[in-house]
Amino acid sequence: MESKIFSYKADGIVLEPVNDQLKLSPVFDRKELVEKIKDVLKADGFKVDERSLQFKIEDGQLFVQGLAGKEPEARSIGFMSGKV
Repeated sequence: MESKIFSYKADGIVLEPVNDQLKLSPVFDRKELVEKIKDVLKADGFKVDERSLQFKIEDGQLFVQGLAGKEPEARSIGFMSGKV
């Protein structure tokens, strides 16, 4: 199966300092982020493997990373009937 790895930069979701020991992000909808990724990859015929999703923070910025696999083309099953 054809696969891709992806890294999605979640714009606007950045850690902000609360005090010297704690940084927090603004509230966000995790499912909405995943839907955005699915929409982008669906255009190329790929489907996100939700089990592979990882939420990572690099320099205070949230990134969603994971795998996407090529969706197999739908196959139709035909039945042959013969006259006996």
